[in-house]
Amino acid sequence: MSAAARSVVRPAPGMRLGGRVVREARRPAPPDPVMAGCVLLLSLLSLVMVASASMSISEVRYGSAWRIIGHWAVYVPLGLLLMWQVSRIEASWWRAAAMPLLGLSLALLVLVLVLGAEINGARRWFSVFGLTIQPVELVKPVIVLYMAHYMASFPERLKRFSTGLAPMLTVLGVVVLLLLLQPDFGNAALLVAACLCLWFIGGVPMRHLGLMLLAALPLGLVILLAEPYRVRRMLSFLDPWADPLGSGYQLVQSMLAFGAGGLTGAGLGQGVQKLFYLPEPFTDFIGAVLGEEFGLAGTLLLIAVFATLIWRMMRVARAAPDAFSRLVATGAAVLLAATFCINMGAAMGIMPTKGMPLPFVSYGGSALFGDCLLVGLAFSVQRRLPRNMRRERAA
Repeated sequence: MSAAARSVVRPAPGMRLGGRVVREARRPAPPDPVMAGCVLLLSLLSLVMVASASMSISEVRYGSAWRIIGHWAVYVPLGLLLMWQVSRIEASWWRAAAMPLLGLSLALLVLVLVLGAEINGARRWFSVFGLTIQPVELVKPVIVLYMAHYMASFPERLKRFSTGLAPMLTVLGVVVLLLLLQPDFGNAALLVAACLCLWFIGGVPMRHLGLMLLAALPLGLVILLAEPYRVRRMLSFLDPWADPLGSGYQLVQSMLAFGAGGLTGAGLGQGVQKLFYLPEPFTDFIGAVLGEEFGLAGTLLLIAVFATLIWRMMRVARAAPDAFSRLVATGAAVLLAATFCINMGAAMGIMPTKGMPLPFVSYGGSALFGDCLLVGLAFSVQRRLPRNMRRERAA
Protein backbone atom coordinates (compact mmCIF):
# COMPACT_ATOMS: atom_id res chain seq x y z
CA MET A 1 0.00 0.00 0.00
CA SER A 2 1.31 3.44 -0.89
CA ALA A 3 2.16 6.05 1.73
CA ALA A 4 -0.75 8.19 0.55
CA ALA A 5 -3.17 5.30 0.98
CA ARG A 6 -1.83 4.46 4.45
CA SER A 7 -2.38 8.06 5.52
CA VAL A 8 -6.07 7.80 4.55
CA VAL A 9 -6.83 4.45 6.21
CA ARG A 10 -7.31 4.91 9.97
CA PRO A 11 -7.73 2.06 12.47
CA ALA A 12 -11.14 1.88 14.11
CA PRO A 13 -11.50 1.96 17.89
CA GLY A 14 -11.14 -1.55 19.30
CA MET A 15 -9.08 -2.78 16.33
CA ARG A 16 -5.70 -4.42 17.05
CA LEU A 17 -2.73 -2.63 15.56
CA GLY A 18 0.79 -3.96 16.16
CA GLY A 19 -0.38 -6.02 19.15
CA ARG A 20 -2.11 -3.05 20.80
CA VAL A 21 -5.79 -2.28 21.04
CA VAL A 22 -6.59 1.10 19.54
CA ARG A 23 -8.55 3.12 22.08
CA GLU A 24 -11.00 5.87 21.23
CA ALA A 25 -9.51 9.27 21.92
CA ARG A 26 -11.54 11.17 24.51
CA ARG A 27 -11.69 14.91 24.58
CA PRO A 28 -12.11 16.45 28.02
CA ALA A 29 -15.72 17.17 28.90
CA PRO A 30 -16.77 20.79 29.39
CA PRO A 31 -16.64 22.10 32.96
CA ASP A 32 -19.58 21.13 35.16
CA PRO A 33 -22.08 23.97 34.58
CA VAL A 34 -23.28 24.02 38.19
CA MET A 35 -19.75 24.28 39.62
CA ALA A 36 -18.79 26.87 37.02
CA GLY A 37 -21.98 28.84 37.70
CA CYS A 38 -21.31 28.89 41.44
CA VAL A 39 -17.75 30.16 40.91
CA LEU A 40 -18.93 32.87 38.53
CA LEU A 41 -21.69 33.97 40.92
CA LEU A 42 -19.23 34.18 43.82
CA SER A 43 -16.78 36.12 41.63
CA LEU A 44 -19.42 38.62 40.56
CA LEU A 45 -20.57 38.98 44.16
CA SER A 46 -16.96 39.60 45.16
CA LEU A 47 -16.59 42.44 42.65
CA VAL A 48 -19.79 44.07 43.94
CA MET A 49 -18.99 43.66 47.64
CA VAL A 50 -15.31 44.67 47.40
CA ALA A 51 -16.39 47.82 45.55
CA SER A 52 -19.00 48.61 48.20
CA ALA A 53 -16.74 47.84 51.17
CA SER A 54 -13.53 49.46 49.95
CA MET A 55 -14.40 52.79 48.36
CA SER A 56 -14.28 54.94 51.50
CA ILE A 57 -11.05 53.35 52.72
CA SER A 58 -9.51 53.54 49.24
CA GLU A 59 -10.32 57.25 49.02
CA VAL A 60 -8.61 57.95 52.34
CA ARG A 61 -5.57 55.70 51.79
CA TYR A 62 -4.85 56.31 48.13
CA GLY A 63 -6.80 59.41 47.16
CA SER A 64 -8.97 57.41 44.75
CA ALA A 65 -12.14 55.51 45.60
CA TRP A 66 -11.55 53.15 42.67
CA ARG A 67 -7.99 52.00 43.32
CA ILE A 68 -8.75 48.85 45.37
CA ILE A 69 -11.64 47.67 43.21
CA GLY A 70 -9.59 48.50 40.11
CA HIS A 71 -6.89 46.10 41.25
CA TRP A 72 -9.49 43.49 42.15
CA ALA A 73 -11.11 43.76 38.72
CA VAL A 74 -7.76 42.54 37.32
CA TYR A 75 -7.18 39.80 39.89
CA VAL A 76 -10.57 38.11 39.45
CA PRO A 77 -10.26 37.40 35.69
CA LEU A 78 -6.67 36.25 36.22
CA GLY A 79 -7.84 33.84 38.91
CA LEU A 80 -10.57 32.44 36.66
CA LEU A 81 -8.02 32.03 33.84
CA LEU A 82 -5.71 30.16 36.23
CA MET A 83 -8.58 27.85 37.22
CA TRP A 84 -9.34 27.14 33.57
CA GLN A 85 -5.72 26.33 32.77
CA VAL A 86 -5.44 23.99 35.78
CA SER A 87 -8.62 22.18 34.69
CA ARG A 88 -7.04 21.42 31.31
CA ILE A 89 -4.20 19.42 32.87
CA GLU A 90 -4.81 15.72 33.45
CA ALA A 91 -4.77 14.35 36.99
CA SER A 92 -1.90 12.01 36.03
CA TRP A 93 0.32 15.04 35.44
CA TRP A 94 -0.56 16.49 38.84
CA ARG A 95 0.27 13.12 40.38
CA ALA A 96 3.71 13.11 38.76
CA ALA A 97 4.30 16.72 39.84
CA ALA A 98 3.29 16.21 43.48
CA MET A 99 6.81 15.66 44.85
CA PRO A 100 8.53 18.49 42.91
CA LEU A 101 5.75 20.88 43.90
CA LEU A 102 6.11 19.80 47.53
CA GLY A 103 9.83 20.60 47.42
CA LEU A 104 9.09 24.01 45.89
CA SER A 105 6.45 24.75 48.54
CA LEU A 106 8.78 23.87 51.42
CA ALA A 107 11.51 26.04 49.89
CA LEU A 108 9.12 29.00 49.67
CA LEU A 109 8.05 28.54 53.30
CA VAL A 110 11.70 28.65 54.36
CA LEU A 111 12.54 31.63 52.16
CA VAL A 112 9.59 33.70 53.40
CA LEU A 113 11.00 33.45 56.93
CA VAL A 114 14.26 34.97 55.69
CA LEU A 115 13.25 37.28 52.85
CA GLY A 116 9.58 37.86 53.53
CA ALA A 117 8.05 41.23 54.35
CA GLU A 118 7.14 41.69 58.01
CA ILE A 119 3.57 42.91 58.43
CA ASN A 120 2.01 43.27 61.88
CA GLY A 121 4.81 41.20 63.41
CA ALA A 122 4.43 38.25 61.01
CA ARG A 123 6.51 37.10 58.05
CA ARG A 124 3.99 35.43 55.75
CA TRP A 125 4.36 37.38 52.52
CA PHE A 126 6.82 38.10 49.75
CA SER A 127 6.70 41.68 48.51
CA VAL A 128 7.26 41.76 44.74
CA PHE A 129 6.83 45.00 42.78
CA GLY A 130 4.41 46.29 45.39
CA LEU A 131 2.38 43.06 45.41
CA THR A 132 2.22 40.66 48.36
CA ILE A 133 2.37 36.92 47.71
CA GLN A 134 1.54 34.44 50.46
CA PRO A 135 3.24 31.04 49.92
CA VAL A 136 0.76 29.15 52.11
CA GLU A 137 -1.87 29.52 49.38
CA LEU A 138 0.31 27.35 47.13
CA VAL A 139 1.06 24.95 49.98
CA LYS A 140 -2.63 24.10 50.49
CA PRO A 141 -3.28 22.43 47.10
CA VAL A 142 0.22 20.93 47.08
CA ILE A 143 -0.36 19.20 50.44
CA VAL A 144 -3.57 17.74 49.02
CA LEU A 145 -1.68 16.48 45.95
CA TYR A 146 1.08 14.94 48.06
CA MET A 147 -1.24 13.16 50.51
CA ALA A 148 -3.40 11.86 47.66
CA HIS A 149 -0.31 10.69 45.75
CA TYR A 150 1.16 8.84 48.73
CA MET A 151 -2.06 7.07 49.78
CA ALA A 152 -2.98 6.14 46.20
CA SER A 153 0.53 4.88 45.39
CA PHE A 154 1.15 2.83 48.53
CA PRO A 155 -2.21 1.62 49.89
CA GLU A 156 -0.60 -1.49 51.40
CA ARG A 157 1.73 0.68 53.51
CA LEU A 158 -1.16 2.37 55.29
CA LYS A 159 -1.75 -0.64 57.52
CA ARG A 160 1.48 0.01 59.43
CA PHE A 161 2.11 3.28 61.25
CA SER A 162 5.82 3.41 60.36
CA THR A 163 5.22 3.15 56.61
CA GLY A 164 1.73 4.67 56.42
CA LEU A 165 0.83 7.60 58.64
CA ALA A 166 4.37 8.38 59.88
CA PRO A 167 5.84 9.64 56.54
CA MET A 168 2.77 11.79 55.83
CA LEU A 169 2.73 13.06 59.40
CA THR A 170 6.40 14.02 59.08
CA VAL A 171 5.75 16.11 55.97
CA LEU A 172 2.73 17.76 57.59
CA GLY A 173 4.75 18.39 60.76
CA VAL A 174 7.48 20.21 58.81
CA VAL A 175 4.88 22.38 57.05
CA VAL A 176 3.08 23.16 60.30
CA LEU A 177 6.35 24.06 62.03
CA LEU A 178 7.29 26.47 59.23
CA LEU A 179 3.83 28.06 59.41
CA LEU A 180 4.05 28.47 63.19
CA LEU A 181 7.39 30.24 62.79
CA GLN A 182 5.74 32.93 60.64
CA PRO A 183 3.50 32.75 62.82
CA ASP A 184 0.30 31.48 61.13
CA PHE A 185 -1.60 29.33 63.60
CA GLY A 186 -4.88 29.47 61.65
CA ASN A 187 -3.61 28.00 58.38
CA ALA A 188 -1.54 25.43 60.30
CA ALA A 189 -4.71 24.23 62.07
CA LEU A 190 -6.61 24.28 58.78
CA LEU A 191 -4.07 22.00 57.08
CA VAL A 192 -4.08 19.60 60.03
CA ALA A 193 -7.88 19.33 59.89
CA ALA A 194 -7.88 18.81 56.11
CA CYS A 195 -5.20 16.11 56.32
CA LEU A 196 -7.15 14.30 59.04
CA CYS A 197 -10.14 14.12 56.71
CA LEU A 198 -8.00 12.87 53.83
CA TRP A 199 -6.31 10.24 56.01
CA PHE A 200 -9.68 8.99 57.23
CA ILE A 201 -11.10 8.77 53.70
CA GLY A 202 -7.85 7.36 52.29
CA GLY A 203 -7.87 4.32 54.55
CA VAL A 204 -5.49 5.14 57.41
CA PRO A 205 -6.52 2.88 60.33
CA MET A 206 -8.65 4.59 62.97
CA ARG A 207 -6.38 3.42 65.78
CA HIS A 208 -3.46 5.30 64.21
CA LEU A 209 -5.54 8.47 63.85
CA GLY A 210 -6.81 8.13 67.41
CA LEU A 211 -3.32 7.77 68.87
CA MET A 212 -2.10 10.70 66.83
CA LEU A 213 -4.94 12.90 68.08
CA LEU A 214 -4.28 11.93 71.69
CA ALA A 215 -0.64 12.96 71.26
CA ALA A 216 -1.40 16.11 69.25
CA LEU A 217 -4.14 17.66 71.40
CA PRO A 218 -1.86 18.58 74.36
CA LEU A 219 0.72 19.95 71.91
CA GLY A 220 -1.94 22.03 70.18
CA LEU A 221 -3.10 23.40 73.52
CA VAL A 222 0.47 24.41 74.42
CA ILE A 223 0.89 26.17 71.06
CA LEU A 224 -2.43 27.96 71.56
CA LEU A 225 -1.51 29.20 75.02
CA ALA A 226 2.09 30.08 74.13
CA GLU A 227 1.12 33.43 72.58
CA PRO A 228 -0.88 35.95 74.66
CA TYR A 229 -2.74 37.30 71.60
CA ARG A 230 -4.20 33.84 70.91
CA VAL A 231 -5.51 33.66 74.48
CA ARG A 232 -7.03 37.14 74.12
CA ARG A 233 -8.76 36.08 70.90
CA MET A 234 -10.24 33.04 72.60
CA LEU A 235 -11.48 35.06 75.57
CA SER A 236 -12.91 37.81 73.35
CA PHE A 237 -14.75 35.16 71.33
CA LEU A 238 -16.40 33.86 74.52
CA ASP A 239 -17.40 37.36 75.67
CA PRO A 240 -16.57 40.16 73.21
CA TRP A 241 -18.58 42.70 75.18
CA ALA A 242 -16.20 42.38 78.13
CA ASP A 243 -13.69 44.50 76.17
CA PRO A 244 -15.67 46.09 73.31
CA LEU A 245 -12.98 48.68 72.52
CA GLY A 246 -10.03 46.29 72.83
CA SER A 247 -9.77 42.56 72.14
CA GLY A 248 -13.50 42.25 71.40
CA TYR A 249 -13.69 45.24 69.04
CA GLN A 250 -13.66 43.36 65.72
CA LEU A 251 -16.29 40.85 66.76
CA VAL A 252 -18.56 43.49 68.31
CA GLN A 253 -18.50 45.60 65.14
CA SER A 254 -19.14 42.52 63.00
CA MET A 255 -22.10 41.45 65.11
CA LEU A 256 -23.51 45.00 64.95
CA ALA A 257 -23.29 44.81 61.15
CA PHE A 258 -25.23 41.55 60.98
CA GLY A 259 -27.79 42.88 63.46
CA ALA A 260 -28.30 46.11 61.50
CA GLY A 261 -28.96 44.13 58.32
CA GLY A 262 -32.10 42.45 59.62
CA LEU A 263 -33.96 40.25 57.15
CA THR A 264 -33.40 42.12 53.89
CA GLY A 265 -30.51 44.48 54.64
CA ALA A 266 -29.93 48.20 54.41
CA GLY A 267 -29.28 48.03 50.65
CA LEU A 268 -26.17 47.87 48.50
CA GLY A 269 -23.76 50.62 49.46
CA GLN A 270 -25.85 51.73 52.43
CA GLY A 271 -23.92 49.89 55.15
CA VAL A 272 -22.49 51.93 58.00
CA GLN A 273 -20.06 49.55 59.72
CA LYS A 274 -17.68 49.54 56.75
CA LEU A 275 -17.12 53.29 57.27
CA PHE A 276 -14.03 52.88 59.49
CA TYR A 277 -15.87 50.99 62.24
CA LEU A 278 -15.32 47.43 61.00
CA PRO A 279 -11.61 46.61 60.53
CA GLU A 280 -10.67 45.24 57.09
CA PRO A 281 -14.25 45.28 55.75
CA PHE A 282 -13.25 44.15 52.25
CA THR A 283 -11.02 41.24 53.39
CA ASP A 284 -11.62 39.19 56.54
CA PHE A 285 -14.99 40.74 57.44
CA ILE A 286 -16.57 41.13 54.03
CA GLY A 287 -19.25 38.65 55.13
CA ALA A 288 -20.37 41.12 57.80
CA VAL A 289 -20.66 43.91 55.20
CA LEU A 290 -22.76 41.59 53.04
CA GLY A 291 -24.91 40.74 56.05
CA GLU A 292 -25.56 44.42 56.77
CA GLU A 293 -26.33 45.41 53.19
CA PHE A 294 -28.27 42.30 52.09
CA GLY A 295 -29.51 41.02 55.44
CA LEU A 296 -30.27 37.45 56.43
CA ALA A 297 -31.62 36.73 52.94
CA GLY A 298 -28.31 37.67 51.30
CA THR A 299 -26.28 35.73 53.86
CA LEU A 300 -28.37 32.60 53.35
CA LEU A 301 -28.05 32.96 49.58
CA LEU A 302 -24.25 33.18 49.90
CA ILE A 303 -24.21 30.05 52.06
CA ALA A 304 -26.48 28.24 49.58
CA VAL A 305 -24.26 29.07 46.58
CA PHE A 306 -21.12 27.99 48.38
CA ALA A 307 -22.73 24.82 49.74
CA THR A 308 -23.80 23.93 46.18
CA LEU A 309 -20.22 24.35 44.97
CA ILE A 310 -18.91 22.04 47.70
CA TRP A 311 -21.69 19.51 47.04
CA ARG A 312 -20.80 19.32 43.35
CA MET A 313 -17.11 18.93 44.15
CA MET A 314 -17.92 16.04 46.48
CA ARG A 315 -20.03 14.42 43.75
CA VAL A 316 -17.03 14.65 41.46
CA ALA A 317 -14.93 12.97 44.15
CA ARG A 318 -17.48 10.16 44.51
CA ALA A 319 -17.53 9.53 40.75
CA ALA A 320 -13.73 9.65 40.35
CA PRO A 321 -12.36 6.45 38.76
CA ASP A 322 -9.22 6.15 40.92
CA ALA A 323 -8.08 6.81 44.47
CA PHE A 324 -5.78 9.73 43.60
CA SER A 325 -8.47 11.68 41.76
CA ARG A 326 -11.01 10.96 44.49
CA LEU A 327 -8.71 12.20 47.24
CA VAL A 328 -7.68 15.31 45.31
CA ALA A 329 -11.28 16.39 44.70
CA THR A 330 -12.18 15.60 48.32
CA GLY A 331 -9.21 17.51 49.73
CA ALA A 332 -9.99 20.56 47.60
CA ALA A 333 -13.60 20.55 48.78
CA VAL A 334 -12.63 20.09 52.44
CA LEU A 335 -10.14 22.97 52.39
CA LEU A 336 -12.60 25.37 50.78
CA ALA A 337 -15.46 24.34 53.06
CA ALA A 338 -13.35 24.66 56.21
CA THR A 339 -12.07 28.10 55.18
CA PHE A 340 -15.61 29.30 54.47
CA CYS A 341 -16.89 28.01 57.81
CA ILE A 342 -13.99 29.58 59.75
CA ASN A 343 -14.47 32.98 58.10
CA MET A 344 -18.24 33.15 58.44
CA GLY A 345 -18.16 31.54 61.89
CA ALA A 346 -15.69 34.17 63.12
CA ALA A 347 -17.71 37.03 61.61
CA MET A 348 -20.91 35.76 63.25
CA GLY A 349 -19.27 35.19 66.62
CA ILE A 350 -19.69 31.42 66.71
CA MET A 351 -15.95 30.73 66.26
CA PRO A 352 -12.80 32.53 67.48
CA THR A 353 -11.71 35.46 65.31
CA LYS A 354 -9.10 34.41 62.76
CA GLY A 355 -7.73 36.38 59.85
CA MET A 356 -8.88 34.00 57.14
CA PRO A 357 -10.46 35.25 53.89
CA LEU A 358 -13.88 34.27 52.59
CA PRO A 359 -13.18 32.02 49.56
CA PHE A 360 -13.75 33.74 46.19
CA VAL A 361 -15.29 36.79 47.89
CA SER A 362 -12.67 38.50 50.08
CA TYR A 363 -10.10 40.81 48.52
CA GLY A 364 -6.68 39.17 48.28
CA GLY A 365 -4.85 37.95 45.21
CA SER A 366 -2.92 35.08 46.84
CA ALA A 367 -6.03 33.69 48.51
CA LEU A 368 -8.06 33.98 45.29
CA PHE A 369 -5.41 32.18 43.25
CA GLY A 370 -5.24 29.45 45.92
CA ASP A 371 -9.03 29.01 45.76
CA CYS A 372 -8.90 28.85 41.97
CA LEU A 373 -6.14 26.22 42.12
CA LEU A 374 -8.30 24.03 44.38
CA VAL A 375 -11.43 24.29 42.22
CA GLY A 376 -9.30 23.88 39.09
CA LEU A 377 -8.04 20.54 40.44
CA ALA A 378 -11.64 19.41 40.97
CA PHE A 379 -12.48 20.47 37.41
CA SER A 380 -9.42 18.55 36.19
CA VAL A 381 -10.93 15.39 37.69
CA GLN A 382 -14.49 16.15 36.55
CA ARG A 383 -13.60 16.86 32.93
CA ARG A 384 -12.01 13.43 32.52
CA LEU A 385 -14.63 11.26 34.15
CA PRO A 386 -15.72 8.26 32.06
CA ARG A 387 -18.93 9.04 30.21
CA ASN A 388 -21.08 6.63 32.21
CA MET A 389 -19.80 8.23 35.42
CA ARG A 390 -20.59 11.68 34.09
CA ARG A 391 -24.18 10.64 33.43
CA GLU A 392 -24.45 9.06 36.89
CA ARG A 393 -23.02 12.20 38.51
CA ALA A 394 -25.40 14.48 36.61
CA ALA A 395 -28.47 12.35 37.40
